[in-house]
Amino acid sequence: MKWRMLFIPDGPYGDRARGKMYEPYLKAYGNNFKVGAQAFIFNPNGLSVGDNVYIGFNSYLGQGEVELASEVLIGNFVSITATNHLIKGDSFRFGGFSPSKIKIGYGTWIGAQSSIVAGVEIGSSCLVASGSVVTQNVKDGIVVGGVPAKQISTVKKFKEKYNVE
Repeated sequence: MKWRMLFIPDGPYGDRARGKMYEPYLKAYGNNFKVGAQAFIFNPNGLSVGDNVYIGFNSYLGQGEVELASEVLIGNFVSITATNHLIKGDSFRFGGFSPSKIKIGYGTWIGAQSSIVAGVEIGSSCLVASGSVVTQNVKDGIVVGGVPAKQISTVKKFKEKYNVE
């Protein structure tokens, strides 16, 4: 799949073209799926996406099952991996892995350079601040940030602060 992407231009038309190229391999997909340049989906057969989903430049969606609801926005350099390594003896190298589904709700924005670990569910209309590591579930309408990510505000307060509806 990676070699096919070499001849696709950067920018909005290229993002849509990359999304179209992934569609036949996805578990499920909606309309207008876009994938930024150099983003990599390791296991497209485990990925379900809704309408108007965007995966940012150089992001990585790893092994395991991932569900992205409609209008999810994934920033640049984001890592979403729905598996954890297991230990065998004293080493993680050949211990295998344990899958645990990740779900991201409608209209959620995952900020650049964030990581979402296996088994996490992020609700609808959430905001994950850049550089966060999300290790626990996030309820609808919550703003989280930090390592590990903790609630820092609500989307309602964010909208009031920036005077948006």
